[in-house]
Amino acid sequence: MKKSLAILLAMGLILGLVGCGSSGTANESPTTENSNEETAENTESPEPAAENNDEFTVGFCPMDLSNNFWAAIANSFEAAGKDAGIKTVIADGKSDSATQVSALENFISQGVDVIVVGPVDSSSLSGVIAEAKEAGIPVITHTTAYKDATCNMNVDELEMGTAIGQICGKWMAETFGEDADCKFAILTQSALEQTIGRENGIKAGIAEFCPNAVCATTVDAHTTDLGIAAGENILAANPDIVAIIGINDSGALGAYETCVAQEVGDDFFLGGVDGTEQALELISQGTIYRGTVYLNPVGTGQQFIEYAQTLRDGGEIPESFMVPVNAISADNINEYKN
Repeated sequence: MKKSLAILLAMGLILGLVGCGSSGTANESPTTENSNEETAENTESPEPAAENNDEFTVGFCPMDLSNNFWAAIANSFEAAGKDAGIKTVIADGKSDSATQVSALENFISQGVDVIVVGPVDSSSLSGVIAEAKEAGIPVITHTTAYKDATCNMNVDELEMGTAIGQICGKWMAETFGEDADCKFAILTQSALEQTIGRENGIKAGIAEFCPNAVCATTVDAHTTDLGIAAGENILAANPDIVAIIGINDSGALGAYETCVAQEVGDDFFLGGVDGTEQALELISQGTIYRGTVYLNPVGTGQQFIEYAQTLRDGGEIPESFMVPVNAISADNINEYKN
């Protein structure tokens, strides 16, 4: 699986990634705002790697580095790779399937030893992942499974959505009464097929505690910028809405900025999924951002490197791994936030 560094230099496609927002160690919390800027800079001006024919390289193409969750994983991945003596190469998928295909093709041409990817969808990478398999390069996917991948790390989408929906539904019942006809909105990512399960889970979780609650609208907003705009539109069209729930934290955090700016008041619920550091901090502060679902992004980045080390040493990794789902609210935030 080792490839000549001469090929790497000839291709000139090595991407360097400075820390995605943490202070550079795998155990510290990432700061995504700096992460996205630094990642973009590094992508535009890559520097050639130091000459080392024995270097073990892992390429990572996250779904989108403007998403806080993927930025946190990328930061942890890079830090863990540095600690393990493994070279990490990161290419931003930018929520675009063609960009991801190109990134994985580049990884194969560069001769990386392992590829890790958070696919944008469930089909566009089939050909290039099969190509990697034929070239003897193991592929690890996250969130979306592919049959030719060596390992698929996945999450129960319905369980994940239900977990944040239950937190919201319980809050609605406690705040307005369990028979209240509360209105809520969902921020989604319709291009990603599995978000349907999350949306259904959110609705089911709310209905357990507040059965008369109504979903007023569903809007595509899976990044912070999109969440800011979506929040503005939702509040303008639905002034009586009391909750906005995101299929991830990134979009919900954008809506949070809008809700704070528009002074929606204390009787409002915001929440998402992923368990990003920003979400945990807001929950711990007692803000209107009241819940998230912990998917351990820092631990995930570390696990990618651990799997790569196992493969490097001739070991085997599981064909599938289900990421544990843990709901977080004010009731248990101290277990997750130091």
